[in-house]
This record gives sequence, structure tokens and C-alpha cells, in this order.
Amino acid sequence: MARRSSDPARVREKILKLAIEEFARIGFEGARVDRIAERCGLSKNMLYYYFKSKEGLFVAALERMYEDFRNQQRDLSVRASDPVLALKQLIEHTFVALESNPNAIRLLNEENKHRGKYIRKSKRIRELYNPLVETLSFVLERGSRDGIFRSGLDPAVVYLTLSSLCYHYLSNQYTLENALNKDLSSASSREHWLKHVTDLVLQYCVLDPGAALERKSNVKALAEIPG
Repeated sequence: MARRSSDPARVREKILKLAIEEFARIGFEGARVDRIAERCGLSKNMLYYYFKSKEGLFVAALERMYEDFRNQQRDLSVRASDPVLALKQLIEHTFVALESNPNAIRLLNEENKHRGKYIRKSKRIRELYNPLVETLSFVLERGSRDGIFRSGLDPAVVYLTLSSLCYHYLSNQYTLENALNKDLSSASSREHWLKHVTDLVLQYCVLDPGAALERKSNVKALAEIPG
């Protein structure tokens, strides 16, 4: 087995990558630290050096999954956008983040099976979610000030709505395909669902859908007027 590396950050990343695959594949109970260590070319004691325990490794895997997920929900650009466009972007980023990382869905399913037992031990989960909630609050408040969105929208409720609609489609894809006799894996089906989710969330948030469309047309028309 390898000795302690002179690049601990690189070793830690390798362990986390393989641990996420192991936990996502067979869950917390089925995962084996010695199997992860063997795949990493390390001793089991080396994994314990970095993560203290199997539980500590699972918590770190969850944190990394949330961190990667949040990075795919990039919110710096949406803050500067038109509120309607910003909300559309956030919905799309959320769907794509889940679609492109099936291990995230499996880890979330596993942790929910344990009723959030392990993520409650994390000291980072709130700091990973706070920027998202702050960005969504900013977008909704700006939309309300501009007369586009209803006032008093709860960012937590809006996020629960859009994330649930994105998550359920992907997490239950195979059972739903059989139950509904409908292809949910094709690009066209997923594009249609993303548009459906976007329309539903906007209908809930927008004060007057007709006024919002008219405003969008006016903004586009003004942009096309020669300076």
C-alpha cells in the first residue's frame, strides 16, 4: 500500500471520488472502507487518517456532492439578469445539475433513507445552501419591486417547488416510464419537462403573466431601436 502522499489534497480528492461512487452504488451499510482503500491504493488506516471513520467519510462525501451540485447552480450570473430570466436559469441549472450527476440523486436517496442522520453532523451544509437562498431571495424581491412577481414569495417554497419537480422526474424515471408507458430519458422528453417545470414555477411567481410577456416584448423592442 502507498505511504502518505506528499500531496494530501490530491489524495483526499481521490478518496472522496471513489467513496462517492461506492456509497452511491451500494449505500452506507453496503459500502466498505477497505474496498475504497484498495481502489485508492491506500491502507485503511490512511483513510481513517483523513476522515476518522466510515461515518466521517460518508459525511464528507455528502458535503462534496452538495458542493459540486451548488457549483453547477452558478448564481453570480443570474443575479444580474432580468428576474424572469434569472428564475428560468436557476431552474435549468438545477435540472442539469441533477441530470448530469446521477450519483447525487443516489446519495440524496440514501441520506433521506437515514432521515438526514449523517448530514446533520455536517458543519458545512448551511453555508452551501445559504448563497442559493440569498440569490433566490434577491431575484424574487427584485421581481416584486419591478412589478413582475407577486410580493411575499417565500424563497424556500419556490426552491422546494422547482427542485422537487426536477428531482422526482429523474429519481423515479424508471418506475414512471413503466407505469406511464412513456419515454422519460430522451432529450426531447427532458426538454419538454424542463419547459413544463419552468412554466409552472413562473405561473406561481408572476403577478400577471400577460403583463410579464408584454414587458418582455417592450424590453426587446427598445433594445432594437437604433441609438
